[in-house]
Amino acid sequence: MPRILVADDNPLSLRYLVAALARPGVECSEAADGDAAVELASARRHDLLLLDARMPGCGGAEALARIRSRAGPSRGAPAIATTADDEAATHEALLASGFSRVLVKPVGADVLAGIVSRALPPGVAEPAPTWVDDAQALRAAGGDATIVTALRGLLAQELVALPEELQRYARAADARALDERLHRLDASAGICGVPLLREASTRVRAALAASGWPDAEIAALLATAHRLQRMLAP
Repeated sequence: MPRILVADDNPLSLRYLVAALARPGVECSEAADGDAAVELASARRHDLLLLDARMPGCGGAEALARIRSRAGPSRGAPAIATTADDEAATHEALLASGFSRVLVKPVGADVLAGIVSRALPPGVAEPAPTWVDDAQALRAAGGDATIVTALRGLLAQELVALPEELQRYARAADARALDERLHRLDASAGICGVPLLREASTRVRAALAASGWPDAEIAALLATAHRLQRMLAP
């Protein structure tokens, strides 16, 4: 099971990155600053380090240097830097400090997942995500493939309208309406056999119950919905 350490002092960025990377078979450790990242990396094996360049007290480059200097289980893990700074000099300095790549925030969920998957060291296999589960959809449709095709076409139409609906709930800060909409989306995802959509929806509801408005989790959900809409559209 790949284990990824994500460090960012911006709570929204941290939540988004973890939500974008979360999938079955992948475990993410969260650090709110560089010092916490060093402690986590020193205490437990991680296969990849995703470190924000600028964090209070201990930035990404310093955190990486400290991790490399210790005899901890994550000492040799590849590292990717994240930053909002698009200056070439900043990127060159980060690469020179040991990062294999620099990502400029914000970065799309699909792009992030692809880069992270390729950055994982050999021998650490990230399980391929199951975008469509035909067996589940056929069971729900009584074995009728024609019904599955029709239902997935309807879901594709539903996903086209989803961003506008969620924006409306966000403007009104209507948590109840959002929760009800996500339950309906879960039902559609289950019937049509699209487990990743249901997992993304579940993460939004969990964040909604635990904290404020789940902007990061909604962004990850919409990225998943956009990809599925293109896959399912007739």
